Amino acid sequence: MPEYSERFFRSGTLRIHFRDWGRPELPPLVIVHGLRDHSHSFDDLARSLIDRFHVLAIDLRGHGDSETTPYYAFGHFVLDLHNMVRALRLKKPVLLGHSFGGEVVAHYSGCFPDVPSKVILIEGLGPPPINMDDAVRRTVEGFARVDRAFAGHPGLPDLEAAYRRLRERNPRLPEAKARELALLGTRAREDGTLEWKFDPMLATMAVTGPYHLEYNMAVWRHITAPVLIIHGAESGEFWRNRPGAIYLEPWDLERRLACFRNHQFVEIPGAGHMVHFDRPRELVIAIREFLLGEKQEAVQEQRARV
Repeated sequence: MPEYSERFFRSGTLRIHFRDWGRPELPPLVIVHGLRDHSHSFDDLARSLIDRFHVLAIDLRGHGDSETTPYYAFGHFVLDLHNMVRALRLKKPVLLGHSFGGEVVAHYSGCFPDVPSKVILIEGLGPPPINMDDAVRRTVEGFARVDRAFAGHPGLPDLEAAYRRLRERNPRLPEAKARELALLGTRAREDGTLEWKFDPMLATMAVTGPYHLEYNMAVWRHITAPVLIIHGAESGEFWRNRPGAIYLEPWDLERRLACFRNHQFVEIPGAGHMVHFDRPRELVIAIREFLLGEKQEAVQEQRARV
């Protein structure tokens, strides 16, 4: 019997895919992946929570097994989450998002504060501040990215190439997990090569201008549910593309955290941006303590049973 079922709902004209990990009698918990990622990235996290939650892992539009659209903007992804909650009639779900998915979850939770029971944001407070001249330059570069996207994915010759690419992007990724994600995160093309399971036209987001921190901070102030904010202590290398860099300066982190009425902040040592790959055990401990009040010993016992 499979661990999960493959299901779909409608978000406007698009057919959106999600994985249902069963146990609908339990409280719902929705997992939202990051940009150019997919729901399979959180299979291990889902397994660690299914004893107490009805876990539902979405593939946002243009990702995984969901349908694509010619153009993408941030609000479209928030709409997908909104339509999922409505289509499945979820009552007081826990909403968990990673990176871009965390931004989606935070935005939705601020716009609809009565919906979530609790909110978990993993690396989800947005990018570091950017100089506006740099923002203009990146937007101009974005047009070239869109031109390249029209040509489609360049293609991968085989799973070994996909595996190597994943390890290059995240050297901390264990070999077995990288090989699993290479298989689950690609699909075959007619010519026998492989492509990543995300739409190259996601590049259209690069021409919509920079991240609007002040607006997002205003949205966060409307969140009324308890919020767990998790950062990888070494994630600055991802965000700033520089070894040893920090994600957010202390003053910047403090002003962002201050927007949340009721929050806990956890920084996980030894973890980069992909916290769920780098330090999965520590992540589960933090999440279960926040959601269930469990201490480390109880989490270890639960993981041993899974």
